[in-house]
Amino acid sequence: MFGCYKYMILAILVIMAAGCKKKTDPIVITPDVKKTHLQRNHIYGDVKYIHTKTFYLAEDSIMVEDTANIAKILKRRKADMTSMQQYTSDGLLLRYVKLGPKKDTLLKRDYHYNDLALATRWEEYDSTGLMVSRGKYLYDRNHFLCGEQIFDGDSIAMAFSYNTDGIGNITSSTQSMGDYTTHTQNKYNDMGQVYKIVEYEPNGRVFKTVKIEYDNYGDEVNRCVYKAGNQMIEYTYNQYSQEGKQLKTIYEDKIHHLKETHYYFDHDRYCNWLTEVLVCDNQIISIRKRQIIYYQN
Repeated sequence: MFGCYKYMILAILVIMAAGCKKKTDPIVITPDVKKTHLQRNHIYGDVKYIHTKTFYLAEDSIMVEDTANIAKILKRRKADMTSMQQYTSDGLLLRYVKLGPKKDTLLKRDYHYNDLALATRWEEYDSTGLMVSRGKYLYDRNHFLCGEQIFDGDSIAMAFSYNTDGIGNITSSTQSMGDYTTHTQNKYNDMGQVYKIVEYEPNGRVFKTVKIEYDNYGDEVNRCVYKAGNQMIEYTYNQYSQEGKQLKTIYEDKIHHLKETHYYFDHDRYCNWLTEVLVCDNQIISIRKRQIIYYQN
């Protein structure tokens, strides 16, 4: 009986949990530029591998009330997509692999780093092992990221140039695809976290503005996207438990009248979620199951 009520209890906690969190350790907020890939994705611990299985259920009309029966629902199914991420002991992403339902490799991307632990390049391969894309990172004399290049064969298909502040945060960027060029400006708070992003069209007009709010522990709580004229077009809200576990994410696309809710369950000892349920219009759209392997294991 406990297994049947497990997810119902967690769902109630998701609704009742407050945004504030109770932690005994001193609060240390890492500036954005110092964050590893794991930290940017709200993943804790010395992660070695993350294996993720995704099950798409939109066509099956499974309602959110069936969340308590996740194990039973997935027992009869094969994953529609499987992915694997491999990290160094310092939290650097080494490899990303995406597999199809027949365990066939759909995509593989490898990352390379220099002696300063700075990403230097990546290569992407298709199911046949043929390299289909590659990228290169550029740094200035302070070892701050100042550009990126994405290649199509030997030609540059897309290029980014960056301006940075005194600690390496990207304050503005330019993205170029042939003759098409756009610009972005970033604003940071005293903790080195970006709280405002303004994107500009090629003619210099504001395309959209993103405003981000954080809690006292440095976790992103609210993200609002506005069109020129201050009309909100997107909204994202994240909710955490008192221990810092991610419990729920609500996303709204106000232009297309779309609302999605992500529920997170089965957290491990590092507070990382192992089950995600995506709900839209009271119907389960997909379920993701994660297996996280740590260097201590």
